[in-house]
Order: sequence, then C-alpha cells, then structure tokens
Amino acid sequence: MFKKILISIVMIVMAVSCFPLSAAAAEEQNSENTTVEYFEDGSYAVTTITQAPIGRETTTTLTAGSKTYTYYNSDDKVMWTYTITAVFHYTGTSSTCVSVSDSYSIKNNNWSMYSHACSYSGKTATGNVTMKHKILGVVIDTVNKGITLTCSATGNLS
Repeated sequence: MFKKILISIVMIVMAVSCFPLSAAAAEEQNSENTTVEYFEDGSYAVTTITQAPIGRETTTTLTAGSKTYTYYNSDDKVMWTYTITAVFHYTGTSSTCVSVSDSYSIKNNNWSMYSHACSYSGKTATGNVTMKHKILGVVIDTVNKGITLTCSATGNLS
C-alpha cells in the first residue's frame, strides 16, 4: 500500500515539475544529462537522464528520475525509445532505490518490441529491452540494450 501511495506521489510531483513558472525554476527543479552513441551504419542513440527532486523528510530525501534511450536511424528519425523511471531514497551517507518502472514507444512500424523488463537492487535501477527491426516480416536487425540508473548518497543520478 505504501509503495502505491509513494508511486502516485512521485508521478504527481513529476507531472507538476514539467510546468515550471520560469526558466530559472526549470533549472532548479530538473537536471538533465545527455550522451550520444554512434553506430557504424550511421544510426545513433541518445541517452538522457532527467532528475526531479521530490522533497525532504527529517533526515532523508527522495528523488525521482528517468533514463531514456532513444534510437535514431541514419536519417535522424526516431525509431523507438525505452525509458526506466525510478524513485530513490538517500540520506547523505547512503541511497536505496525504492521503485522502478519501464516503458517503451515505437515510432516506426518496422520496429517491434520483443521483450522488456526492469528491476532494482540497492542503489541501482536496471532496465533491459530487445527491439527487432523487420522488413517484409524478416528480422534484419536486433538491438539488445540494458540501461541503469544509479543514485549517489547525495541524491545525484547517473
């Protein structure tokens, strides 16, 4: 029951944090970290970590964040995305993941999701996805991707 309430609160806070009052408020509420990975065929993937602090209790703090893997073809068109979203509890000396969920979005009909799963242990949330690229029903490419989201003792996500 507590877990469902906590997840509901996190979702509400994350939704509200999407609408800051100013650009300065946006920088205070959310932080973002992006990396790009290039492949031999000209395709590439952009991985983005977004963090939204939830609040402070007496000696502990909660933070929520997501890590999104976006796969582009060589023509700079999004083929699919895979995201894990997690909530972490941190104290300044340690951190723990308390929940994780995953989602995906197919943007090109030639791609399909084969499998996906997420889990958490200690201070790390993990997600794994397998996407298949088909032409005329024949699989021409398979992408297996694992992503992790880790919280430091001070609440920074990486």
